[in-house]
Amino acid sequence: MFGKYVLALAVTLGLAAVVGGRGAADAAAPARPAVAGVYARSAASTPPQLGAAVNTVMLGSADPRYVRTLLAHYASVTPEYEMEMSQLEPARGRFDFAPADRIVTFAARHGLPVRGHTLVWDEMIPAWLTRSHPTRAQLIGILHRYISTVVSHYRGRVGEWDVVNEPLTRSGGLRQSLWERVIGPGYIALAFRFAHRADPHAALFVNDYGAEWRDAKERALHRLVAHLRAEHVPVSGVGFQAHLRLDAHPPQAELTGVLRSFAALGVRIEVTELDVDAAGSAPLSQRLAAEAAIYRAVAGACRAVRACSRVTTWGITDAASWLGASERGLPFDAGYRAKPAWRALRAGLTPPV
Repeated sequence: MFGKYVLALAVTLGLAAVVGGRGAADAAAPARPAVAGVYARSAASTPPQLGAAVNTVMLGSADPRYVRTLLAHYASVTPEYEMEMSQLEPARGRFDFAPADRIVTFAARHGLPVRGHTLVWDEMIPAWLTRSHPTRAQLIGILHRYISTVVSHYRGRVGEWDVVNEPLTRSGGLRQSLWERVIGPGYIALAFRFAHRADPHAALFVNDYGAEWRDAKERALHRLVAHLRAEHVPVSGVGFQAHLRLDAHPPQAELTGVLRSFAALGVRIEVTELDVDAAGSAPLSQRLAAEAAIYRAVAGACRAVRACSRVTTWGITDAASWLGASERGLPFDAGYRAKPAWRALRAGLTPPV
């Protein structure tokens, strides 16, 4: 899913100057009390929380509609790219927390919990690390130092982390990342243990894409989580990205079954990066209706499984989507008007009366 970060970084380079201070929309928005801890559904009748991925460019933009829409409709935030390793440690031993801190400070001001995304991934790795050709012992040391520094910096302010992102290939094998090649499969357990030591109260997630169907990827992810739990690795939850398309999405019943099978492992479940690529040749009204049906199905599947505590959309508006505005993948259109997808998402999350 690297494309979404290429787009976000390109936007940052062009608009970084507007992010430095508190925007007018932020200053005008009413403050909510800070939220500590991690959201969990207290009962089956309690709806899942709704979150959104955000970035500093949009939070600092001159358009007040972005912040206004976020604060009116969403209850948590995930930094879109500001907590990637290449952003936090661009040079060896030199950490730059400023952009991510802006999001965390904004969230605290408005009472929004933050999902940390992501500590370990095979993409968004800084150039200094890829060029250094570390030994296994050296890379373990780098991993330990990096995770300990980042999680400690946000201890008490970021309640949950995507610790390992996309560890599996689409067919269910271990991804041949720098971490896996040099350290071996044990890098996953090490990352979770390092994060837990840095903040024993944080919820720690494996986050992956393409596991929303009953197939080889889903079975491999289930085996991985079951193995980690059996080895007492502190895995708290599993994130299902749910980057879906009109021609590639699971039926609600199938997704519900997948979520239930993971919940049976004793972990929390979240839909972490939901969007729906609605590109196609059919009339726009038909595509938007089909998109809405997918949003409703995903939300309904999460609502049906008590362990599923949150649905996060990967952005808010089509105007700032990694997919591009023409793919119309998010709940609000480029003019910040609610689409059928938004109404379907809310309906899917809300228990029937």
